[in-house]
Amino acid sequence: MKRGMRFLALLVLMLAGAALAAEPIKIGAMYILSGNFANYGTSSKQGVQLAVEKINAKGGILGRPIEVTFVDHGKPDQAVREAKRLILENKVDFLFGIDSSSVSLAVAPVANEYKVPLIVTHAATPRLTEMCLPYVFRTSNNARMDSWAAAAFAAKQPYKRWANIGPDYEFGRVSWEDFITRLKELKPDVEVVSEQWPKFGSSDYSSYITALMRAKPEAVFSSLWGGDFVSFGKQAIPFGFFKTIKFYVNPTGGALQALEPLGKNTPEGMLVSARYWFLYPETEANKAFVKKFHDKFGDYPSYNAGEAYEGMMMLAAAIEKAGSTDPDAVKAAFEADGGLKYQAIEGLKWMRPADHQVFEDLVWGYTKHTDKYPFAILDPIVVVPAKDTIYPTKCAK
Repeated sequence: MKRGMRFLALLVLMLAGAALAAEPIKIGAMYILSGNFANYGTSSKQGVQLAVEKINAKGGILGRPIEVTFVDHGKPDQAVREAKRLILENKVDFLFGIDSSSVSLAVAPVANEYKVPLIVTHAATPRLTEMCLPYVFRTSNNARMDSWAAAAFAAKQPYKRWANIGPDYEFGRVSWEDFITRLKELKPDVEVVSEQWPKFGSSDYSSYITALMRAKPEAVFSSLWGGDFVSFGKQAIPFGFFKTIKFYVNPTGGALQALEPLGKNTPEGMLVSARYWFLYPETEANKAFVKKFHDKFGDYPSYNAGEAYEGMMMLAAAIEKAGSTDPDAVKAAFEADGGLKYQAIEGLKWMRPADHQVFEDLVWGYTKHTDKYPFAILDPIVVVPAKDTIYPTKCAK
């Protein structure tokens, strides 16, 4: 018996050694890792690290360990250079991540040209998957889904006078366009009284706040995120902005990178979204993930950490299903059987075969302060079913 146990232990060690010696699956992860929005990229990096540790601890994928190279993608021109370097010099099998919508639009054609699959976990412009590129995939929901959900909430409100404030680039523009177009379909008598477009990364919002207040909207849609959301919030509170606006909705306001810096100053009653919310769902799997993340990094996982983690796990599932890292085999695995379905900690993710866009339930909620956390949480939570966010695709399959 002891001899058999020793043999089994030796076999396990040999298999583990073989997995470690196997050629790694190389992944180039591109996130914002410097500047005012670096906390988003850092959080995503942590989510990736946790997923890779879990996968490699189980022997990797197809017996091969995952090896990730992280780069700061910067602005679109820098991101294109970094993507080409990762492909041509690092010989990565996959590109992964991306925080900025404009960066995703610049990098996607590069990935497609070199037939290196790009897995996007954060950048949210719907135009990314509307490019219909065969080697580009998004494993999180996009801005259109959140804008449509916001419009559905807004249509149930009695308010007609609407205003917008959003960053003056791709994400802000498409978010507002999708929101107001959808809202007018649901409620034709709404009126737009002001549109404010501060530069992305602005520091002074006073002129935009006063312009909004002069227009006297009843409700405001905003796609400001990260540091922009925090700066706007800190400056708007002394103006009494949130007391004069009857309904404020922000598709990215549920990010911990926004709620934590504002802390107890966060206005209550804002309707905000988080693509992943660390307190939902209340399952053992999610609780275990949150605990492991908190134990390792000392923070709660933000939505981009959760989406980066799940994006890596979903890619692993596709590679396992394909039985190969060959781009066409992985593409086929994502598309097969009506699209890959993956049971994530946040719920079911479904990859639509035609455009490689994931659809999933969306978590929204109203900001509220409690004694348990030093920042506002979402309470009550309102979940928008995935079926209510599916829009027609422009891509043929």
